[in-house]
Amino acid sequence: MNTKTDFLNGKLYPLILKFSIPAAISLLITAIYNIVDRIFVGNFVGTSALAGLSICFPLSYMMMAFGLTCSAGGSTLFSVFTGQEDKDKMNSSFGNAFMLVIVFELILTAFLLILADPLLKIFGVTQTSYDYALTYYRIVALGCVFQGLTQVFCDFVRVSGKPFTGMCVTGVGAVTNIILDALFVAVFNWGVAGAAWATVIGQVLSTLFGAYWIFGGKTLVQITKKTFKFDLKMSGRIISCGFAFWVAQMAMGFICLVYNSQLGKYGGDVAISVYAVIASIMTFVIMPASGISQGIQPIIGNNFGAGKYKRVMSTLYIASAFSVAVTCIIWIIVLVFPKAILSAFGGTADMYETGISGLRINFCITPVLGFVMLATTFFQSVAKPVPSIVITMLRQVIFLIPFIYILPVFMDINGIFFAQPISDALALVISLFLVIREHRLLIKNNN
Repeated sequence: MNTKTDFLNGKLYPLILKFSIPAAISLLITAIYNIVDRIFVGNFVGTSALAGLSICFPLSYMMMAFGLTCSAGGSTLFSVFTGQEDKDKMNSSFGNAFMLVIVFELILTAFLLILADPLLKIFGVTQTSYDYALTYYRIVALGCVFQGLTQVFCDFVRVSGKPFTGMCVTGVGAVTNIILDALFVAVFNWGVAGAAWATVIGQVLSTLFGAYWIFGGKTLVQITKKTFKFDLKMSGRIISCGFAFWVAQMAMGFICLVYNSQLGKYGGDVAISVYAVIASIMTFVIMPASGISQGIQPIIGNNFGAGKYKRVMSTLYIASAFSVAVTCIIWIIVLVFPKAILSAFGGTADMYETGISGLRINFCITPVLGFVMLATTFFQSVAKPVPSIVITMLRQVIFLIPFIYILPVFMDINGIFFAQPISDALALVISLFLVIREHRLLIKNNN
């Protein structure tokens, strides 16, 4: 059975598992980049250094925002065109995504390096963490292009029917990062600079490995001169389809600024360090849901392109049940073992005092994200980005930011941690409404 037939006629549950598990592992591996840096820095350098890395967290979101716009937008169209058996457009979607990500990430690199000092102040850097943050920031900014290309290569390898290989594209860099973190930080004592260089070197190796598969003719992408012909309409569609991911990542980066500002006001470096742990673990917790959403993207895209709308909805519902179940397992671990998690990041008595309750509050309804994230990817996969953008903006900006400022007035620092679960609950209601409405529309069109 070939890949296209598999997408259109294969049994859904094993097909979802086949593509979701490698995608989830791939995203977990991506999350490890930041988590490993923080574990080593927290244990071998100290709390202020860990706060410095937390201050730089918006940087990683900005880098991923442009990469995901091109990778998710391009791979979504690639899947739809695969379902329509349009090879020229399949190749064009890759070529334009490839060119866009290089341009966007180079511009971002220049922007970040030129405005390093004012941006760190906007990020909420404190006097004690400034030197650590600046060192880490300047080095990691050099990896923008490699981060973006890794995402593009990973997604196009995956939607070509090679989910395990797509996982390995990011895996190569993550394993390298872990090894070099241990060497540079723990052995050579290079501090935050060592952690930063470990991250960049890992990204470079991931890019080279992904390029080997794409340009070596080992995927459905066929590389010719025509592949890299700039197509304004295609580029516009890529940006449109991937824009929800740009909004999500930039919103998360902006939210980091808001969190750091408020946490610094109510708890100083200790509270910011606690947020570094929460942000890292939140990334880790939601990655299975993100992986499942990425795993179903080529399935939904191919079936939508082929007009098999009932199968599109069945894929969403089966994946939703799976996503919520998997997320619940990790959610329970976080609620039961918050002190152990903080200890892994060099936890201190002050961090335990703020962080144990902070972790439990922030993660209290995390399983609902299993459906919210799938709903966002669902609309993107059927080339309808507006609902995805609406869900993301409501959850990450319009609902969340006012709560971060209002709730601590009445609940002190715990009010900041309650902001996210309340926003998630409201986003769940919106997501359910939009998905049900789209279900009725697709089933009507199928009759």
